[in-house]
Amino acid sequence: MGDASNSTYIPEKDLHTYLEELFKKKSSARENALRTLVKQFETNVRYEFVQNNFVTLIHRCQNCLKRGSALEIDLALQLIGLVVLTLGAGDNAHEVYEELLVLVRELLTKSKLCHAIKVFECLCIVTCVGAGDFVDTERSMEIIWQFLNQETKHSSSVTAAAISGWVLLLSGIDRWNISPKKWKESISYLLKQLEEDDEHVNVASIEALALIFEIGSLEKFSNQDGEYKDIKDGIMDQIKRICNGTKQDTSKILEDDYDKTITLTLGRTSLTFCTWSKLKQISYIRKFLGNGFKNHMKENKHLHNVFNFAPARKCSSDDDLELYKPEFEEAVVRVFVPEVRRENCAWRINKSHNSVLSKGRTKLRNKYRTLAEETKTGHIADEQLD
Repeated sequence: MGDASNSTYIPEKDLHTYLEELFKKKSSARENALRTLVKQFETNVRYEFVQNNFVTLIHRCQNCLKRGSALEIDLALQLIGLVVLTLGAGDNAHEVYEELLVLVRELLTKSKLCHAIKVFECLCIVTCVGAGDFVDTERSMEIIWQFLNQETKHSSSVTAAAISGWVLLLSGIDRWNISPKKWKESISYLLKQLEEDDEHVNVASIEALALIFEIGSLEKFSNQDGEYKDIKDGIMDQIKRICNGTKQDTSKILEDDYDKTITLTLGRTSLTFCTWSKLKQISYIRKFLGNGFKNHMKENKHLHNVFNFAPARKCSSDDDLELYKPEFEEAVVRVFVPEVRRENCAWRINKSHNSVLSKGRTKLRNKYRTLAEETKTGHIADEQLD
């Protein structure tokens, strides 16, 4: 079957054909099918198809993870993440999470380290959606932490991906639920990574430290005893000693007065983030979805719940826009005036600029002006996310 991965949208009946291709014995046929499904689920929210074919999709992907080629494994990991993200939280997503934990350890063995970045990406997305509680989230964090602390030295790209995934999972746990014992070595590890001469590892480590400072319970991430301020000042002194040149610029995000507020604009709706936890979550999701990020933010109900986001309704045509405008509307004011004063008050009620009726007409005109501006804006193409 030809490669349709570049198609913008494939009808559901045709998607079934690619699902059937996953049962083929020929590796190239499965690779092509996986590539097409990944593209479709990345650029579009195919909720109904995923819901109706969930079991088949996941089982075929798991089969590719166990017996497939290197390309199949990477594509299958990506597809599992997209399926779960499309489906949203629930029993099905949790089932995928439990089954993935078993497969992940196998995929992180020395012989399959080439898949490590995709493994962490898939593990983190599935955990964020399918974890039942903070205990489940920390189980995934422990897998990553054990990998980072292996004696074998990993490539900088793999180390950065692992740290970034660990930070994403940490961002979803309430400070009171974080284990007081499991992450005692994390700050010392991150400081050690800052000494490495690699930009990606440095940035990931600084991100982790920024989130830890935001959480505030430094005693859970450090073996140092004392007050929060004293521990933080000591850590900052070490960071200033380690960081110089470009590293110094990167470490500025750890300063108390650093403005981390970012606003994303999607069509006519804006979304503002001002915490490291939400910034990490939105940036990770955006990177995972690539060009499909805007479509998912507009249509993916799970992401709406995570980010408390309600996209503006988009009108499909001028006719639709007109339906929002009343055919006739006027300002009416009822005022009781005693008979003896009625003639003297007529001008004041009907024509004076300060009258209630005049103010009502002004309010109505402003309403029409606002409606006209929104109508005009509705035809402007979606702005690029900053």
